[in-house]
Amino acid sequence: MAVGGRDESRVRLRGLSERRDGGGWVLGRIETGEFIAVPDVAYRVITLLSQGYAVGEVTTRLRAETGMSFAVADFVTALDDLGFVAAVDDRVRADGAPVRESLPWLRPGHVRWLLHPLAPVAVAGFAAVVGVMLALHPALVPSYRVFAWSRHAGLVLAVNAAIAWTLIFVHEFAHLATARAAGVPARITLSTRLQFLAAQTDVSGVWAAPRRIRMTVYLAGMGIDVCSAGICLLILGLAEPHGLVRDLLAVTVGVILLSLPLQFMVFMRTDLYFLLQDVSGCANLYADGSAYLRYLGRRFTRRREHANQDNPDPSSGYPPPRRRAARVYSAVLLVGTAVCLGVEFAVSLPTLITLIIRAVAEFSATAPFATLDGCAALAILLTWQILWASRWWHRHQHQVRALARRYLRAEGR
Repeated sequence: MAVGGRDESRVRLRGLSERRDGGGWVLGRIETGEFIAVPDVAYRVITLLSQGYAVGEVTTRLRAETGMSFAVADFVTALDDLGFVAAVDDRVRADGAPVRESLPWLRPGHVRWLLHPLAPVAVAGFAAVVGVMLALHPALVPSYRVFAWSRHAGLVLAVNAAIAWTLIFVHEFAHLATARAAGVPARITLSTRLQFLAAQTDVSGVWAAPRRIRMTVYLAGMGIDVCSAGICLLILGLAEPHGLVRDLLAVTVGVILLSLPLQFMVFMRTDLYFLLQDVSGCANLYADGSAYLRYLGRRFTRRREHANQDNPDPSSGYPPPRRRAARVYSAVLLVGTAVCLGVEFAVSLPTLITLIIRAVAEFSATAPFATLDGCAALAILLTWQILWASRWWHRHQHQVRALARRYLRAEGR
């Protein structure tokens, strides 16, 4: 029996965070990161349930207030699936596991200053420093030569990778720290974005925070990137270091300035994607855009006379702003993904194969350092690909297995 299947059932909800969002409400649990966007009538259902009314009584009151009938029992079942229901009558519901936080020793009081209103002003100041230093010192503008600072490929790959992943950790730490300052659980993990291995920070609980806090958390990573680039450029332009120190600082600036434009690749759910999602009022812009693309795909592949049968437009019931956002994002998602995968097969994959061949060729070198350099290059390249494959499988194994079962059932007919 569904949890809300009986009219006489009384439902006790867990403590939910709530905030007004446009014409509806955002409700959820900070500790698990589960949030939903609901209309006013759904919020009214939750209010009545919290006041102790039974499921049937809530249905009756809503019909009296609005003149319409609502599937309150089904809505309660959906709330239970999200982990929002604590008990139904005397039956206690199992609680979902809270988000396992990264760096649990970091307390909100340690990083509260990151939410100070002057923090964005400081970031803007460093952004101005970056612009001024690059304008006054054109030689500091990164080029591909910055990353090839030694003729030993293995050494270059190892050091550049160490710098890049240090900056990635600092970027994600900024998200985590600002979320922690707001009292929101946060966890840093490795995942994949198309062909890229990416670090990500789960800050789902920030949906309950005011907009200024949410924007700060979303943009904290880019903010620390800009500050880091500004500091490195000041050292390069004013102190004028030489040798390895200059090379490493130049690589750091180059990695940062190349990573910032990548944030505009919103089809991969970058930091700016979450900003766009929040501004557009979509609870899950990626899911909305993907659903609309699937609808268009089914419509394109079916015969015209059957195009709209059993294939409703998922965006038709959205409010106009959300509908427009989902449809525009679907186009960005399709074009961006196609271009990204095209570059992977046309450029990145041939480059990877070339680097592996060169690394293997160094094994036959008479100089011990050259052999060691080739081993280092090969180890880094293969480790990167193994990590990507591992995280991709961890993320997509359920879909792959479901497709395999569907294929085997079709073959067995």
